[in-house]
Order: sequence, then C-alpha cells, then structure tokens
Amino acid sequence: MEPKSVLAFDIDGTLTKRNTYNILPEGLATVLNALSKAGHYFLPVTGKPIAYVSRLIQTNHLTDRGIIAENAGVYRKPESETIEIFEKESVKAICELKEMLGLVPSAGNICDVFIEGRIHKMPVDPEDHSILTLFTDPKFISHRWQFEQTITTEEVFDFLQKIVQDKWDDQLKVIPPFPDGGIQVIRKTHTGRIIDKSLIVDVIKIMFEMTEMPPIAMFGDGHNDVPAMTPKEVTAITFSNAHPLLIDFVKNKKGYISQSLAPDNYGTVEGLYWLVKTNFFKEDSNLVKRILNNTFKDRFS
Repeated sequence: MEPKSVLAFDIDGTLTKRNTYNILPEGLATVLNALSKAGHYFLPVTGKPIAYVSRLIQTNHLTDRGIIAENAGVYRKPESETIEIFEKESVKAICELKEMLGLVPSAGNICDVFIEGRIHKMPVDPEDHSILTLFTDPKFISHRWQFEQTITTEEVFDFLQKIVQDKWDDQLKVIPPFPDGGIQVIRKTHTGRIIDKSLIVDVIKIMFEMTEMPPIAMFGDGHNDVPAMTPKEVTAITFSNAHPLLIDFVKNKKGYISQSLAPDNYGTVEGLYWLVKTNFFKEDSNLVKRILNNTFKDRFS
C-alpha cells in the first residue's frame, strides 16, 4: 500500500534522548503504529546508520516502513534487509579519507586516528556505509564507548575541513559538530549537490516507487534537520528547545513550533495535533484525533 502521508522523524532529541533507544513520551510509539496502520507512515530520517535505527524500531515494536539514514546517504525499503546507497560514486572518496586518517581499531569501536602528526583515540561508527562519523567528546557517549579525550571537537572539525577542501571539495563536505561531539563527513552527488536530508523527497519516491508525492511532515530539533524541511512538499515541525537556527527556519516557513519540549515532554504529540488542525490527514483527520485522544487523554482532554 502506498502511504497516504509520511510522518518523518529525526531521532536524537526528537524521538529519543541522545544516543538512547526508547521513544518518548510514553505512548508515542503506540500512536505511530496506529497511524502507520491507517496509511500515515512513520519514517525515520536521521544521520544515524541503518543498523542503529533498526534497533530503535525493534526496541519500540514499531511497524517497519523503511528507513532513511546517514543523512539520506543510504535507505532501506519497508521490511527489506537490503541497504541501498544513494549515488554510490562518491563513496570511494569516503574510503580514501578513512585511509588517510589511518583508522585502526584499538579496542572495540575505538580507533587510532592520525591527526596533525599525532594518534588520537576516538569512536568511529563502524555501521556507516556512506559517511564518516567520528565522536570526539566522551561524556556524551560513555554508555556506548569509553575513551580519553586528547583533542577537542573544534580541532577535529577544523582539521577535517582543511583536508576535505584540499583533496575532495567536489565530492565531500564536513558538517558542523552535533551536540554530542559527533562530526560527520557527508558526500556530494555527481552534480555537486550535497547528499543530506534535503533529498528526502527523492529518496521517498525511490523507496515507495511513487511518481506523485503524498503530504510529508518532518519533525526535528537540530540544525541538520533544516535541509529535510526545505523542500516545498515538506511541512516543518519543531519544538521550543530546538536549535535556534531551526526554530527561525520553521517560523519563516510557517511551520509549527511546539511550546513543549521534545523528546521527554509533549512536543512531538502537539505537532501531531497541529497537523490534524491543518487537515494534513484529510479524510482521516477525525481518526487521527481519536487515536491521539485515546493515548493522551489525560494530557489533552
């Protein structure tokens, strides 16, 4: 069945606390399943690797409607085990960058990384297929990896910026660090377009083999979610605790900014109620409202 609409969600800071798997607030996962069953598909759109998002789907017993991951560098169709790479050509440049950094595993996912003539230890996400993700700040990811910080996030970012601009400026781009100290190097298409979440419409067309797009709503909290909200087909939704750049973008696009927080408050839920009011769900508006009221009646009655 083709989706009647697509409910696209960033993960960290939107659905879950950073680098955790439990969807908040309680009851939201049940609502997302009910909406998917009604044809309004839940679709993760994230910088995380597909394997990470698959664990999130399993942990929360979500209906699998596919995944857009690695900032749209890869995707997986609904209930498929095949990971598809969007524009494979520039993956070679990512591999060459990894070789230059001398990424040698030293303990688990902790790698020796060669930067500015010195070896530094930091986690490198081994599940990425089309991007490079380095984690530089141990305090945010101690539940996953243990390491001693010997170089700052800013130093790693500046170094990567320089070598990418010198050697692969036509194929790669370093994006600003995330709040958890993660730094990603993403790719460009053969035409020079950045492969990021702005390709959400292109990838959805491929995933569901559609020529006409259903309505799309994108929920996010970070500056890297701006590209996913940029296409004209996408309705933008964010929260009062989101990145200021994203809040300004959503305001200018006339999207919705919840006064509640996300993920552990009701920012996402209020976003869904707002979509009901705007007739996003069309003939299913009353159905969606009933689903929300049945789960969150104590909060929104």
